[in-house]
Amino acid sequence: MIFPRGIRLLVVLLLAVWAWRATKLWPLSGGGSPPSPSTAAPVVFVYLGAGFPQSGVHQFYDGITPGSVIQMTLPGVSFDSFPPSLLSLPLTSGETLDIAWNGGQVIEIKRSWMPAAMRMALFIPLHPDRMNAEDWDALPGIGREIARRIEEERQKNGDFGSLAALRRVRGVGEKLINRLSPYF
Repeated sequence: MIFPRGIRLLVVLLLAVWAWRATKLWPLSGGGSPPSPSTAAPVVFVYLGAGFPQSGVHQFYDGITPGSVIQMTLPGVSFDSFPPSLLSLPLTSGETLDIAWNGGQVIEIKRSWMPAAMRMALFIPLHPDRMNAEDWDALPGIGREIARRIEEERQKNGDFGSLAALRRVRGVGEKLINRLSPYF
């Protein structure tokens, strides 16, 4: 089969463009490879709640501060009346940030924790001292009664510090702690 001269030229041109693009996408030298997950910048997952135009879980680079989040999401809003220490303390994964603002001025900033069910869905490790009875109840194998006992024990004797310290709660043994350890 004989191809017209224009078709051959078109095929050669398309192959040349394809080869050029392939070298840009997959370079032969190691200079242009994307960063591996271990070298990529760490990220934090923060729930933006009340006062933000698009509430929900947002991903930020590690080290993001409440002041930076407010500047990014509400560029024209002022928050000069808050101490710099409050605005510069970095957010961590699993935190919730709520603000109240009026007339272009932030009047309240509230930091709290996402519910445990949400943190588990995002694979954010839990901490026994940052949980309430509803959070404990969301874990498999812990019902309302054990959740209540955990809260009472913490109120009476102070923070746990680690998952292993839950042994001091009546009804929590080694088996339950082992079952819960993937979440912590």
